[in-house]
Amino acid sequence: MISLFFLGVLFLVVVWNFCFGRLWYRRMEVSLDFVQDYVYAGEQAQLTERIENRKRMLLPVLEVAFHIRKELVFCDFENTNVSDYTYKRDIFAMLGNQRIIRTLTLDCTKRGCYRIDRSHVTTFSLLHQRRYSMEFPADTELYVYAGRTEVSDIMVVCERMMGNVQCARLLCEDPFAHASIREYTITDPMKTINWKASAKTGNLMVNTFESTLMEKVMIYVDVEDAGILKYEDLIEESISVAASLAGRMLRRGMEVGIRVNAEPEMQESVYLKPAGGRQQLTEIERMLARRKTGEKTTAFASILTEPAEDAVMIFISKNVSENQETIAGFIGKERQGIWVVPVPGGEERQVKTTDNIRVIRREVERS
Repeated sequence: MISLFFLGVLFLVVVWNFCFGRLWYRRMEVSLDFVQDYVYAGEQAQLTERIENRKRMLLPVLEVAFHIRKELVFCDFENTNVSDYTYKRDIFAMLGNQRIIRTLTLDCTKRGCYRIDRSHVTTFSLLHQRRYSMEFPADTELYVYAGRTEVSDIMVVCERMMGNVQCARLLCEDPFAHASIREYTITDPMKTINWKASAKTGNLMVNTFESTLMEKVMIYVDVEDAGILKYEDLIEESISVAASLAGRMLRRGMEVGIRVNAEPEMQESVYLKPAGGRQQLTEIERMLARRKTGEKTTAFASILTEPAEDAVMIFISKNVSENQETIAGFIGKERQGIWVVPVPGGEERQVKTTDNIRVIRREVERS
């Protein structure tokens, strides 16, 4: 009788393991999704982990593992291992027709584009006799934009230069941008007369229009760090200044373009021509988020090829000795520009350049 009992148990174990090996992954879904599309460096983001077992078979032990770049730090360190990446492994016991949803909080310590493309799922047969694994695809990414920094001093200088540019040029009127109505003068052309307004007032009235001259800014960012001593903090400050300036200027209705020296493999710079609007800010912030520090790039001189037409040019570069003559030659004597120079805290860097280039030093404390 006892032998029949043990034979029956053994038979059930064999049948269970046979069915389990063929059915454990069916009607099961594992998904990972960032709650936010983007955050700024220093903020927190949430990652939703969703496991669903839509069959009656239970899963006594289920391990869900994935990895992500270590600049995203999990607030809950349990089941987390950090080396070249951050490896997260969670263990669940799932009943039939059960769904588990967890929200993980992460500290976003550094600018970048973070992507999770798959998760690795592992389970075991009864009594842990066999191990089964399977990969589930994931398609979620999080942009960590460059942290904001104070740029009021740069904005003041830039606005003054824009005023000089506007005063130096003849402003042309845009016939589609109506401004106001005023009385007719002998110098006004007949086509500008507003006949309805003239009939109401009894005097000839003419339409006035806004100027077609837009406030344009072109930002050139140097992310080259080719020296023996690496200054990653200065590169990050350069990118933060560029992003902060773009945000301030676009919100004020200016047109902003940007150019960044890229990796040598791309054989070209990363370039966005001057434009306005929220979409332009998104493109700039995402482009800067994707730039990686610590990699070789083309020389800054390679992106200084064509001066931006009717735009104030802003150069952001820590490489003073390499770029003094290059920037002065590029901007010429008739244009105006600003050179933002990030320097280590307490260090003096003399910048010799022409009078039409305003130099603004920014001290950066090493982290």
